[in-house]
Amino acid sequence: MTEPSRVPRPTLQERWTEAQSRWVEAQARWDERKPAQFRSAVEVLPGVFQVRTRGSKAYLLVEDDITLIDAGSVGSGTRVLKALQEIGRSPADIKHIVITHYHLDHVGGLPEIQTHVPAKTAVHLAEAPHVESGQQLPNPFTHPLLAKICEPYLRRNDPGAARVDVILDDGDELPALGGMRIVHAPGHTAGSISLYFPNRGMLLVGDAMQYKFGRLMLPSRLFTQDMDEATASIQKLAALDFETLCFSHYRPILEGADQRVREFARSLQDK
Repeated sequence: MTEPSRVPRPTLQERWTEAQSRWVEAQARWDERKPAQFRSAVEVLPGVFQVRTRGSKAYLLVEDDITLIDAGSVGSGTRVLKALQEIGRSPADIKHIVITHYHLDHVGGLPEIQTHVPAKTAVHLAEAPHVESGQQLPNPFTHPLLAKICEPYLRRNDPGAARVDVILDDGDELPALGGMRIVHAPGHTAGSISLYFPNRGMLLVGDAMQYKFGRLMLPSRLFTQDMDEATASIQKLAALDFETLCFSHYRPILEGADQRVREFARSLQDK
């Protein structure tokens, strides 16, 4: 009686290769089915995607060409590229990058992103010297003790110089989403800008104000150069008409946002 032939056991390399293949398949299924809170890019409005970067949120304005608003902290480039992959687009589709202000959590990822995309970068004229300079970005903390304590961290994470191709000023317009108007909104920094899309009823304020616990607030005193200017900028933004308000650190207000900003601006006048 002949013994049944034995099936050879897979080698360690074969088992490892199979395990890797199963992992790739599982990751692909997760990428297709994962809920919005786990995605790199979340669609706020049609064609407007909020991207979770390191330290803040960037935005992809998606048309035939793509405009990127802000770049997150150092190391955020991979997150922006992942967001592009999720929405089925490529780095070559980004044609413009707009920076709302020079703080590390908005401009830190810019040099890295510029190595991957062919976009032209636009910065307000008061911010451009900081972005282009090879010197360390100015310390954003207004409290002297905090500034001193955080200086080593800021020095280690400084992104270095980035390219600036377009200098922006108040009232300038770019073509994104049928027209993007630059609104100079100083206070948080001298050259902070908000981005107004009158044809889409949307305002993207950067860090011009906060939105916590369902309430609009002034920008953080810890990082704001001039609170009086910041208050005046909110009065300026309150004169615009928009339905949706987007922030760099908070969830958006999707309906009736301009009325809420006007009420907030009036409350500041009463103080």
